[in-house]
Amino acid sequence: MTKELTPLERLQLIVPGYRGYKAKDLIRQDDFLIRSSVKTKLENALNKIAELEAQIVSTSPFSPELKKLEFLASKIRTLVSEMVASQGGGADVYARYKITTEALDEIVKNDLNMINIANQIYNDISAGRVDSIDSMLNQLREVLVRRQELFFPQEYR
Repeated sequence: MTKELTPLERLQLIVPGYRGYKAKDLIRQDDFLIRSSVKTKLENALNKIAELEAQIVSTSPFSPELKKLEFLASKIRTLVSEMVASQGGGADVYARYKITTEALDEIVKNDLNMINIANQIYNDISAGRVDSIDSMLNQLREVLVRRQELFFPQEYR
């Protein structure tokens, strides 16, 4: 009987170099790896959107689909900017406050969720399915915000 992988084990298989917030020093590194992986997937999705736009423009330069795709591209760029600008791994917060094991477990679950959503966004755009992308981007942003809060003590969330 096969054992189902834990969220930590699944992330370690998906994101090269990810160690799972084992040591204080690695929290920032793991956080950076996760955000970089999601950022890369979203940037790849932007490239796919550009390809879709090019295909549409060649046949129908005034298609309403172009506006929809440009809206999604803008939303992805905004999300990438927020992700890059957010404080990394509780950088100076962790030095002052202890992150509990439960909070780290929750961070890992959020990490896996972010990676899965980013992969789904990329896969759907690659397949030309863009109708559900807006809601997935909203979901990804919510996970990012929840995840960032976990680096702070409960009383400061």
